Amino acid sequence: MNKVHFILGVHNHQPIGNFDFVFELAYTKSYLPFLEAMEKHPAIHWNMHTTGILWEWLERHHPDYVDRIAEQVKQGRLEILTGGYYEPILPILPDADKSGQIQKLTRYIRHRFKTKPQGMWLAERVWEPHLPKILSDNDVDYTLVDDTHFLSTGMTLEDMCGAYLSEEQGKTATVLPIRQDLRYAIPFKDSGETLSLLRQYASPSGHKALVMFDDGEKFGLWPETYKHVYEGGWLEKFLTVLESNKDWIVTSRISDYLATHVPQGRVYLPTASYSEMGEWTLPAQAQDVLTDLQKHLPAEERDAAKRFVRGGFWRNFLTKYEESNTMHKKMLRVSEKVHQALGSAASSAPKPSAKVQKLLDALWAGQCNCAYWHGVFGGLYLPHLRQALYRELLSAEMQADKILHGDKIQVTQDDFDKDGRPEILVEAPGQNLYISPHNGGSVFEWDLRKEGINLQNVLTRRQEGYHKQLLEFVAQHGGTDTGHVKTIHDVVRVKEPGLEKRLFVDWYRRTSLLDHFLHPDTKIDDFYRCQYGEQGDFIKTGYQTDVMEGTHPQIRLTRLGAVWMGDQKNMVSVEKTLSLTDAKEWQVVYRIQNVHGPACHMWFGCEMNLAFSSQDKQDPIEHLQQTQWLRRDHGYGLVLKVQLDLPMDLWEFPLETVSLSEEGFERTYQGTVLLAHSKISLQPGQVWIRSWRVGVQPE
Repeated sequence: MNKVHFILGVHNHQPIGNFDFVFELAYTKSYLPFLEAMEKHPAIHWNMHTTGILWEWLERHHPDYVDRIAEQVKQGRLEILTGGYYEPILPILPDADKSGQIQKLTRYIRHRFKTKPQGMWLAERVWEPHLPKILSDNDVDYTLVDDTHFLSTGMTLEDMCGAYLSEEQGKTATVLPIRQDLRYAIPFKDSGETLSLLRQYASPSGHKALVMFDDGEKFGLWPETYKHVYEGGWLEKFLTVLESNKDWIVTSRISDYLATHVPQGRVYLPTASYSEMGEWTLPAQAQDVLTDLQKHLPAEERDAAKRFVRGGFWRNFLTKYEESNTMHKKMLRVSEKVHQALGSAASSAPKPSAKVQKLLDALWAGQCNCAYWHGVFGGLYLPHLRQALYRELLSAEMQADKILHGDKIQVTQDDFDKDGRPEILVEAPGQNLYISPHNGGSVFEWDLRKEGINLQNVLTRRQEGYHKQLLEFVAQHGGTDTGHVKTIHDVVRVKEPGLEKRLFVDWYRRTSLLDHFLHPDTKIDDFYRCQYGEQGDFIKTGYQTDVMEGTHPQIRLTRLGAVWMGDQKNMVSVEKTLSLTDAKEWQVVYRIQNVHGPACHMWFGCEMNLAFSSQDKQDPIEHLQQTQWLRRDHGYGLVLKVQLDLPMDLWEFPLETVSLSEEGFERTYQGTVLLAHSKISLQPGQVWIRSWRVGVQPE
């Protein structure tokens, strides 16, 4: 009889910083019922990858579940895969961290399940050609990627029915393709479609294998899937169909299949991820071009074109979102400090000491991938996920700096963000101030190190490719959901009315100490929408720097720029001097001079963007002639104070984005914008001086 191997696998993961109730919901609606269903069908062999983050949570809250997984392994039914313990995008890590993360999860699996994992799950299936050596060096035999990777080499879908061997510097690793047609069919289509597809690949030798390995959360946690998969009986029916056809469908653990079937050949895969990821990493306009190109291809050519018409490269999330790049470069900086503090021997030890492991764990937890990018899931757009990474990275940085520098303040001029221009990094025991001279002389990171909080952790409002989808959906349906069970890539939901009216786009990155010269007709709502007239050229431009080091270092930033007032142009000097005043406070002194030109009347404003744990205002607010501004944050347990030396007018409003998540289109609070502004009249050569202090104290 003709036979075919069917490799079924689930990948279970929750990110660092996700809410505990989300972990519990995923367990209740997905992880547990899926296991219960598999236990009822002992003839089926399957595969699982669970991240170290989730294993830790399960061990604390549901150890019986882990015991039941161990029993499945003991019975020889279930294969457990290793991977990066904290689910990082492996290629973007330093090599020492790649190996350390893999080895940590491998140690846990060997100890808990009494088995040596042979394969590895690759987070988001982000592949780069150097990975075979990394896998081989860490005793990993195989990994899985999407069929997209293989199709990009010129192979056809008919070739996606087995394993292949890839090589780097003579080191090899086996790579299996995950079928997109199976990912989209399971669990969203009738099981008969999967049966028909498998039958096409059945052969007398039975050497072919089709792989479906995808997010476990799609079985119950994704919208409407619990009702469909469990209450509606889809999974039970599907497993029954597999069992009843076991005479020709061989459900396999991956290692069992590889032990009896040699790879079909050698392959060199390009940089790739799954097809949707390739679209998401593109800028919005490029996404539109790709979508239109695919849409206008004749139907008979569409599938063939997919092999060569594809999106971009995962690392370009670091160019699409400057905030993502800042987190990544922060991670690299902290990694360098950690390994320097520990020394190469301690960092690469097979079993690090408890103290060393604590330091490494903080670093590695800060490498969890989810907050570094954005697609159909919230990811980067979720402030609590970004803040969780900063908490871990700051913990690791504090521990490393204590070893390297003690309590000394470090001032470094270095190309932090790797764009060819230096930033100024002021790192003290209590706080960090990172300054970008070439981006308006602004502060782009302000860390409270002991609290593990980055108070600059905000996100700029951008145009996203799916905003067009939102506008079209509202125009066609008025925001009413169609209610059908769909894949996460097709579902369209709008969580509140009127989101299409909040699609504001910022033309500059939201940082702090941004120097505006406003058009005299500007209203607070204009500034809130970022649709106002800018009369100066001080945003997104370069400032000269003067670093005065010492016990209390000062950073002076100066720019001679133009301010236009109708037909009149004045050359104006803006000088701002930053200094740390105590462990959790800094001061800025502004000096604005009318350097060249007649008497002028300008409207100056200094913008700060501050990250808080929750939103307290819904609409823009104007405060007249204030000498201080306070914000209590109960979540962080602190009070932030801006103390001005002389009264100024203040504009305050929430910075909110409209993004797409698995729950649908939603509005997310990213931070609070504060503009301290004043109308200035200066005679030729005259100077305007103001100062204020910005700091925090316990609530």
